[in-house]
Amino acid sequence: MTMIMAAWLLLAGVSLWAHRQSLDLSKSILIASVRAPLQLVLLALVLHWLFDIQSHWGQAGIIIGFSILAGHNAASFFDRFSHAWIAASIGLMVSCAVTLPWLVFVGAFENTSRSIIPLGSMVVANGMNAISIMYERLKPVGGQQAVTIKEGLHTAMISPINTLKIVGLVHMPGIFVGMVLAGSTVFVAASAQLVVLYMIVASSFTACVVSFLMVEYLHKGEVGS
Repeated sequence: MTMIMAAWLLLAGVSLWAHRQSLDLSKSILIASVRAPLQLVLLALVLHWLFDIQSHWGQAGIIIGFSILAGHNAASFFDRFSHAWIAASIGLMVSCAVTLPWLVFVGAFENTSRSIIPLGSMVVANGMNAISIMYERLKPVGGQQAVTIKEGLHTAMISPINTLKIVGLVHMPGIFVGMVLAGSTVFVAASAQLVVLYMIVASSFTACVVSFLMVEYLHKGEVGS
C-alpha cells in the first residue's frame, strides 16, 4: 500500500502541474488514478470466473463488452457525432475478429479463455488508444475538419509503430520480461512478444479504418434521416 501511495503522489504532482498550466487534464488524471485500483480489484475478483469460460460465445461476449466500454471512452474525443461510440465499438470488434481467430488457427496461442480474453483486452485497449488519437485529430477547427483521414490514421499509428521499432533496444515489453522471469527461454519469450506486437499494430490499424468507415456511414444515415 505504501508503494502504491508513493507512486500515486507522482500522478498527483503531474495533475497539479497540468492544472497550473491550464491543460484541462488534471481532473481526468485524478479520476483515472482512483478508478484504476478499483477496476483492478474487481478484475482480480472475477478473473477466475472469466478463465473458466469454455464457450466461444461466452468469450466473444466478454470481448464485445470490452469493445463497447472502450468505444464509449474513445467517443469522448469526437463528441460532435452522436454515434461515434458505435463506430468505435464496431471497429474494435472487427479488429478482434480479424486477429484473434487467425492467431489461434495458426497455433500462436491456445484456444482457451486464459489466452483469448487477455489477448482480446490488449487488442481492444490498444485499438481504443489509436481510435482516440484519430478522433482527436479529426475534430473540426473553426467549423472545418482539422485533418484528413490519412493524416489522422498516420498520427494514430505513430505510437504502436514506434514501439515496434524500439523493442529490444529501448523498450523491454512486459510479456517478454514476465516469461523470462517465469523460466521461459529468451527465444520463446521473444517469439511470443513479437506475435503480440504484430497483432497490436495490425489490429490498431484495422480498428481505426473500420471506425472511420462506420463514422462516415452512420453520419450519412443520421443526416439522411
